[in-house]
Amino acid sequence: MTTMVSWLSVSGTGKRTLYIGADSQGTSVTNGTVASNSVRKVWFSSTTPEIFSFSGDVGWGQSFLRTLVAKIKNEQVLASIGSPARAQEISDLACSRPPDSAASALEVFYAVREGTGRSASFHLHQLTHTGNSSDSWGVRAVAVDKLTKGVSTPVFAGGFGGKTNVQRQRWIASGDQGNVARTCFWSLCDLVDGKPRNDIMTGGYPQLVKLDETGTGLVVGVKYHSVPTVFGSRSTNPQQSAKVWVDETFTQLDPRTMKPYSRAQRYGRRQDGR
Repeated sequence: MTTMVSWLSVSGTGKRTLYIGADSQGTSVTNGTVASNSVRKVWFSSTTPEIFSFSGDVGWGQSFLRTLVAKIKNEQVLASIGSPARAQEISDLACSRPPDSAASALEVFYAVREGTGRSASFHLHQLTHTGNSSDSWGVRAVAVDKLTKGVSTPVFAGGFGGKTNVQRQRWIASGDQGNVARTCFWSLCDLVDGKPRNDIMTGGYPQLVKLDETGTGLVVGVKYHSVPTVFGSRSTNPQQSAKVWVDETFTQLDPRTMKPYSRAQRYGRRQDGR
């Protein structure tokens, strides 16, 4: 299973970035044991402003999103970027269909930017499927009001740990930090580390993708407990793995040194975790 979370970051100059994050643990739905701590659950398009994540059946989810990103690159998804019709078209693709071996349901986050610059708008869709081959995908736009606020805010959470993530982020934000990007990231990190509970099928490493106001989707590397990771796995070549890096405090890192930029704003948490 998974914890998935999305948040909007707005800088002091008004620049907006939409993030999707997830953990990297793969858990058996039959007995609850951990099968892997390095499962890739986030994807991005290198040619369009679209990013994705999944929760649920790992084989199905990875196959669906891997094939989808290839189809987008080959211009085989035809509906306009940012339109509700595109989200529906994605759910109708052959690669979205559950395999006969599907062990559980599947939930997908699909985020997209329409337009560029300060006039751009972000959209987030939740796609859900029971795993039954006779059922269809449910497709809905979510958190429309939060994506148009113009301030940093948690947007939406899903997966097995989604509800716990919302509660944890609110607890952290109730300190002196507030609803900012770092508290959204911290809540995901806490769940990965088994806080406040370790029974929500969440673990491994946090993994991130993002959309800025311009450009395509991007992966964000995470130096987590001193380990450079990308897509939930250790990276032996950080400079080549990702252009953007953060540590567990959400401080931006120089990929060449894996240390904070000299002018980077540095963040820290109180001893109580807020």
